[in-house]
Amino acid sequence: MKKILYMLILCNFMFVSCSDFLEEDNKAGISNDEFYATASGYETLMTASYSSLRTLYRDTPWLLIAGTDMYQNARGSDNRAILEYQQLLPSDAYVKTFYKNCYDGIQIFNIGLKYNEITTVAAVKKAQYKAELRFLRAYYHFLLVEQFGGVAINSEPTLGPRTNIPRSSLEESYAFIITEMEATLPDLSAEKARVNKTVANHYLAKVYLTKGWDLKDNAAFEKAKTYATSAIAGKAITIPFETLWGPSNQNNDEFIFAVQYDAKSLTINTNGNNQQGVFGAYLGGSENGHKWMTGSVYPSWNLHNFYLQNDKRYNATFMLTVYDKYFDYYTSADTSKSLIRAYYPRVWGKEFNTADSLAWIAAHKPRIATNFKCYPFRYNEEAYRRPYALDFASPVIKKFDSPATASVFNQYASSTDIVLARRAETYFIYAEACIGLNDFVTASQYVQKVLDRPGNAKDGIKLFPNTDISTSVNQSAALDAYLIESAKEFAGEYLRWPELRRTGKLKEFVGKYNYDIKKIGGVDVAFKGLDGKDKIYRPIPQDALDLNEADFPQNPGYQR
Repeated sequence: MKKILYMLILCNFMFVSCSDFLEEDNKAGISNDEFYATASGYETLMTASYSSLRTLYRDTPWLLIAGTDMYQNARGSDNRAILEYQQLLPSDAYVKTFYKNCYDGIQIFNIGLKYNEITTVAAVKKAQYKAELRFLRAYYHFLLVEQFGGVAINSEPTLGPRTNIPRSSLEESYAFIITEMEATLPDLSAEKARVNKTVANHYLAKVYLTKGWDLKDNAAFEKAKTYATSAIAGKAITIPFETLWGPSNQNNDEFIFAVQYDAKSLTINTNGNNQQGVFGAYLGGSENGHKWMTGSVYPSWNLHNFYLQNDKRYNATFMLTVYDKYFDYYTSADTSKSLIRAYYPRVWGKEFNTADSLAWIAAHKPRIATNFKCYPFRYNEEAYRRPYALDFASPVIKKFDSPATASVFNQYASSTDIVLARRAETYFIYAEACIGLNDFVTASQYVQKVLDRPGNAKDGIKLFPNTDISTSVNQSAALDAYLIESAKEFAGEYLRWPELRRTGKLKEFVGKYNYDIKKIGGVDVAFKGLDGKDKIYRPIPQDALDLNEADFPQNPGYQR
């Protein structure tokens, strides 16, 4: 049966039949109806459903982060089109993979729902499983809506070729997603590490928030606040930031929904995810004893610049001291005696100059490793970028580190969970809905609840936002202040591109803060498509359009 489930995952999004794969491996002479009617057989479908999250997020989903203010090109250029827009076309491989993975997952959920009708799983558990599958199906449709606008709604198992699926309007797409998610609430459990009531409430808040912006619907903002309140359930932000992301603190109370991993669950030690190795400079080969860094994107100079002097999250987000072996930070009993391989000093308000560097090295001389590197933060962006072609050129994000697999030097070595939603985001969703309703005072209060996390302030007193949201002169200014706070809180998490798009701030923030797009002529050059329209959504993959006989228009900016 493992072969059947593997082939299900490979089935082409909504157009290719899975029926042959379902039937071809019946070596025991048992039909699919008979097998999936059993409790054990049906559990394999549930396992495949949750495993689809690993497929979707195993590689960094570039559509969720690329082409924003927070990340910029590194020395590689294989994903330049998705980062810079100008060469982004309907044939783009990253877009196609994301689109296909979403519809592959939807197909698995549909098959699970089909067999839910006949399975002998106990009634209460059967209803719970049905609710989980309906939520996941709606969640994947929502991911597609965030990127592409109105989508093809696929709500039935594709057991035969389907080549005529029309594109639903944005309104119809939201109606489907919301109806499905709301219907799940009565039957979902409170069980951690599964789709539960808190997960559903969180994402209903997010869906309504996005609908509010997309459809200019104030009632949707109010619903977003209601569901965010249910997801928060009176719980405060209490775990210090570095503890929150500690490798031994997975599935903590503040994490709402995550792609689950553990070293024992990986069939091979390179079957994890790559999140720990994406954001920052290459650290050399396996001989150096560091984690594999792809060198794909660097956290932008502007992202570093967003952090203020009193913000301890800066030290908790970036690895500012790299020891002779990267993971000594987590495993060494006393890092005060560890050799130092790289150091990234920063002095707020002034440059860390040559004299500062020599003094620091002299003070730490017994601990300086061979080939030590020192790259201070520069307050001039051009100067900060000069060493970008070199190893260790800028500090890497450490939030997602996987010391449990430190001995495996591979891009996919991480067994750390990929956190998709956490309580701080729910607070931010509430705040953003308030901005949508021009209630800047309450929005400021909810952001401050996150900033007041214990240990956030280096002075131990109070951490304040860069700009006071409550005194914003208009909605645009409130969003500007809010989005800078969001960037610092959620650095490296898979949230930024949908956030900028839904708030209507994508072009503005990219134009202001994205170095690479400035260098190719600015946002008007980068975003302008062959049809003269801006590329605000991602392109519908051309392969999907070619296979679909229905009237399915391409998004603006990609039409010829």
